[in-house]
Amino acid sequence: MKQYKSIEETIADVRKKDKKYNYIILIVVLLMISVIASLIIYAQDKKNKANKTRIEFLADENEVNQELIEKYQFEFIENERLRRNDSLRTDSIATLVKTLRKELAHIERDLNNKNIPRTDRATALTSVNLAQDKLNRITNNITDNTIVRYYKRKADGSRIEHLIQGMKNPSFNLNLMQVVNDNGRNRVNTIWYGADVNKDEVFQLVDHLLKIRVHIKNVKEFDNPSTKGWKSQAIEIGYENVATTTKVVTQSDLLKYKSVNTNDKYNVRFYSFNPDEKAKRSLASFIKKYNYNLKIYPDWKKKPSFFSNSPTIFYYSDKSKIAARELRDKLNKTGLGVKFTTQRGSGYGISKSELDNTFIVHYME
Repeated sequence: MKQYKSIEETIADVRKKDKKYNYIILIVVLLMISVIASLIIYAQDKKNKANKTRIEFLADENEVNQELIEKYQFEFIENERLRRNDSLRTDSIATLVKTLRKELAHIERDLNNKNIPRTDRATALTSVNLAQDKLNRITNNITDNTIVRYYKRKADGSRIEHLIQGMKNPSFNLNLMQVVNDNGRNRVNTIWYGADVNKDEVFQLVDHLLKIRVHIKNVKEFDNPSTKGWKSQAIEIGYENVATTTKVVTQSDLLKYKSVNTNDKYNVRFYSFNPDEKAKRSLASFIKKYNYNLKIYPDWKKKPSFFSNSPTIFYYSDKSKIAARELRDKLNKTGLGVKFTTQRGSGYGISKSELDNTFIVHYME
């Protein structure tokens, strides 16, 4: 006979099964909560990382934008300053030209006056030289090319001045001077040059003169080694009394003036803030002397935010790093008490084609 559980036993079994079922349900729920919590934490972490990356990107982008803004501000200010500088230079040139025209017109009237004795023509020539000197000042004010002062003689004709005016690499500022009491028998035969002149330019000039059969017999530094001012950076062509047996210089004689360095492939942009003007001129002279292509910009009246805090030479490629250090060492040995350092620049404002051959100099007192 089949036995049935009592009601109390049945209830106990049901409660026992419910507890087991509830326990399983609890475990499943806890597992689901754990998985969901993990997914939420993962998603939040991913979002935080994305936000961090975005913040870093925006910070970098902001830094780049700030540099670009400073770059364009720099270019705007520089262009505006150059425009004002050119305007002042134009006014100065216009004034000099006006004065020069009056003086030449006066000289022309004197020379055409038949009542003036021939002996007074020397005085007229002196006036011509004074007027010519003003013209030289105009020429020197326009470019930074090396000055060639040429004491023209009647026997030379016009070929030398035409040659110098036509030269392009290098180009020169021709300062033409008339020779008083020129008897027409002597031609120029000597080249003098200043201590700070690029010797390669001396080579090029003499070489061109020899090719048009100008008989140069002496090439030498100015007799006074302490020559300063414009003359230390100038070349002079003139006549010197020499022995008739003195031979014309040859290509072999000129080899000592031929530059063997490759600095002419580098472009140097020179910027300055509150500089020592004398030191600045000397630094520029040394840079040109070592055959670099130099461009000097007007002084900054107010220090830009991107301007270095000490004299610095910036380079923009690993290929030019050693050359930048060589330029630094040269300038640090000038005896001016200026100590340059080298630093790799960001490259803003430098085109790809200029990265390997451009240096920017920041100089301040």
